[in-house]
Amino acid sequence: MSLILEPLLYLASGGFYWWWTQNLTVFGLAPNLLFAAALSAAILAGPVKGIAWCFMLGLYADMLGSGVFGGWALVYSLMGYVVYVIKRHFDMASPFSQLVAALALSWGCLLFYQGLSLVFASINPAGLKIFLVEPFLNALAVPVVFQVFYWLKRRSGIL
Repeated sequence: MSLILEPLLYLASGGFYWWWTQNLTVFGLAPNLLFAAALSAAILAGPVKGIAWCFMLGLYADMLGSGVFGGWALVYSLMGYVVYVIKRHFDMASPFSQLVAALALSWGCLLFYQGLSLVFASINPAGLKIFLVEPFLNALAVPVVFQVFYWLKRRSGIL
């Protein structure tokens, strides 16, 4: 059953992120629901499955964007590994831990992707507005996405 539901959850996450960014942006800003899904999957799943989910969601972000292809996949994979290391020392199931992790990892991911884009493509993909506001939107979205993923994990055993 998990082999059917996990790809459906992946496609639903990507589709909902695409729909949200097309219809519900405010001043051109929206929470990065792919980041929230990757962080939630990294928290709930084991190390291999969590990093695989992060990689696949990063690959989806690369397909939607126009920057360095594979950059988001690399950034999200590294984020999955960092979450694996962190969750051995902290309770990542609490909303406060998720907020703090989302803020720190959002800024870290944006900076790392910015560096990748500048080194490999000589482009500046993220503006100041995204760098200052998106991590806070992500921090608000992560506990909600985590609860949805946690409910799905309890109900059907996915992740």
